[in-house]
Amino acid sequence: MPLSNNTVSNRIDEMGQNVESQLIEKLKLRKFSLQMDESTIQDSEALLLTYVRYIDHEEFQEEMLFCESFETTTTANDIYIKIKHYLDANKIPKENLLACAADGAPAMMGKNTGCLKMMKDENPNMLTVHCVIHRENLVAKKLSPVLNKILQSVIKCVNSIKRNSKSERLFKQFCINQSAEHVRLLLHTEVRWLSSGNCLKRFMELFDQINDFLSDKCEMKLLSTTDGKAFVSYLTDIFEKLGNLNKQLQGANMTLIDAKATTEINKVVSSN
Repeated sequence: MPLSNNTVSNRIDEMGQNVESQLIEKLKLRKFSLQMDESTIQDSEALLLTYVRYIDHEEFQEEMLFCESFETTTTANDIYIKIKHYLDANKIPKENLLACAADGAPAMMGKNTGCLKMMKDENPNMLTVHCVIHRENLVAKKLSPVLNKILQSVIKCVNSIKRNSKSERLFKQFCINQSAEHVRLLLHTEVRWLSSGNCLKRFMELFDQINDFLSDKCEMKLLSTTDGKAFVSYLTDIFEKLGNLNKQLQGANMTLIDAKATTEINKVVSSN
């Protein structure tokens, strides 16, 4: 007899609780590091995502610890209370928390009133880390006015084609008639860091088709000049390198030392 939906849901909940209980028992007995990220999803719901890393059987293990929503505000104190309540409720010793990483938001990294400052006041031996990948992403956003204007023009051109289904279908058919390598453009989003490189690369691969399709658009007229196309090509190469660096900074066995070393190596290579 097939199981009812309620039965399946209850068993999934039980499995999740069992996995969480096993993780909590491990954290009670060993040192671990914590990564926090506050994010807003649809319907303006704010979530606090926390991940832990610890050593088990001489290997790094990474697990999601918990995900909780904020009822109202998302201040440093709100985040601190969520973390403190979870550790206290599950009797996880604060002394086992060796390091905590977060993005550069004031609520997280504020020097005087940030969440990590509050945690460090309670646990002075804890190391606080500004996530290396977040820092790399912040650096990538600092473009010169000329390059920023070129990037915004590319984004506007892409959005003008993908703004509705009819426009995208017409562009797809146009690319098919032109025997183009691709028939779709890729969107750029601020949330997905690697999207800039992917968007620019596809834009360059379809540059001639886009130029013909948007010949009357002022942004495309700017990009179709010799200097404009050269700048787009330059940005494509730069963001491709940043995307490769971003991927190198990720991985199950990547440590803070490895991440900093990788960043320094890429600085030397870029300068040469």
